[in-house]
Amino acid sequence: MGNQVRICALINREIAKRINFAITDDQITLVESAEIDGFKERNLVSCLTNRFEGFLDKIGSKREIIKNHIEILKRNNNISVFLLIDDLDATFQNTDAECLSLSTFFSACRYLTQDVEGVCFRVSMRSDVWPTIRRYDESLDKLEQYVTELEWSADEFQTLLYKRIIAQSKENGFNIPPRYENEIQNDYENRVLSILFVDKIQWGHKNVHSYKVIHTLSYQRPRWAVQLCKLAQNSALNRRRNIISKDDIDIIWGDYGSKRIADLIAEHKHQCKQIQELISAFRGAERLLSRDELLLFIKNKILNHITPYIDSKKVSTQLEVANFLYRIGFLVARSDEPSGDYEHYTVRVMPDLLNSRTNNDFNMKWEIHPCYREALNIKKINAAQRAKRGL
Repeated sequence: MGNQVRICALINREIAKRINFAITDDQITLVESAEIDGFKERNLVSCLTNRFEGFLDKIGSKREIIKNHIEILKRNNNISVFLLIDDLDATFQNTDAECLSLSTFFSACRYLTQDVEGVCFRVSMRSDVWPTIRRYDESLDKLEQYVTELEWSADEFQTLLYKRIIAQSKENGFNIPPRYENEIQNDYENRVLSILFVDKIQWGHKNVHSYKVIHTLSYQRPRWAVQLCKLAQNSALNRRRNIISKDDIDIIWGDYGSKRIADLIAEHKHQCKQIQELISAFRGAERLLSRDELLLFIKNKILNHITPYIDSKKVSTQLEVANFLYRIGFLVARSDEPSGDYEHYTVRVMPDLLNSRTNNDFNMKWEIHPCYREALNIKKINAAQRAKRGL
C-alpha cells in the first residue's frame, strides 16, 4: 500500500505544477493508505483533485484561480494519467531488499490499474532484471502478460539500416535507385544496402548478409549499430574504398569493442566494483570453453588473485562470477547442432543457466560475445587450422 501512496504523491505533484499550486513535499502526499480503497472504480485524477481543496484557505490571492482549475478537473471524469518510467533498475543490485522493492512497486502498479480508472504505466528496465525479480516474487506472474521484450531481429536491422541510408541520402542529395515493379520490399532494402556494404561477409563457416553481422556485433542495439557503421565508414574512406567490406569491420573491431567494454563497465559497476578486472582477466582466452573449463579459468585467473563483491555480496565460488558475467551479457551460451549449425542463448532466453552446482547446463559451450572479442584478443576457434593452411 505504501508504494501506491507514493505513486499517488507523484501524480499529485504533477497536478499541482499544472495548476500552479505550491505546497510542500509533506503536503503533496495528501492521501493516506486507508483512502486507496475508496478510489475503486473511480477516476484517479478526480479522487486526488478532491484532496487539494483542503489547502485552498492557505494560498491567499490565488485561491479563486486555483479553485477554478480544480473544479474543471473535477468535472472531467475521463482524465488519464500516463506514468513513464525509464531505467527503473538503473542502480539495481540482486539483493533481497532491492528485489522486494521492485516487486512491490510492480504490484502497486497492478493494483492501481485494476482498481481505479484513468492510470497507465510504461516502465522500462534491463532484460536481465525482470527474470531475477520474477523468480523472487510469485505474484509477479500476473504481470507476465503485460511484459514486452524490446528487441530487434536481423530483418528489422536490415530495415533500420535501409531507413538510415534513405534519410542520409535525402540530406545529401544522393539519389536512391527506385524500387522495381513487383520487387519484394526486403529484396529492395538489401539492394539499397549493397550501395554502401558488400552483400555478404564470411562469418564463421558461412557467408551471411552484412546487416546480419552488424546485428550480431551491435548486440542487437540500434545505437551500437550506428556507431559500428560510422567507424567502418571512416575506415573505408581512409582506404579510399567506396563500399564497406569485412576488412573495414576487422580494422575497427578492436576499437569498437573497447567502447562496448567501457559501456558495459559503466552500466554494471554499481553491481561489481571489480568488473573491469573480471573482464580483463579474459584477455587472450580461448574462444569456446566448456562449463568446467570456464569455472577453472575463473578460479585460476580471477579468484586466485582478487575477491570480488557482486551485488554487495562477497563472492565465494566460481559459479557466482560466471553467472554474473552471463547475466550482464559478457558471456553467452552456445549449443552446437549435429548439422554443424549452432544457436546462441542469453539470459533473456534462458535465465537459469550457470545458476546451479548440480546442473551441467545441457553441456553447452561458453563464449564471450563477439562485440567484445577483438578488444580482448580472444583466440579464434579455427586458429590452429588456419595456421596449418598458412593463412
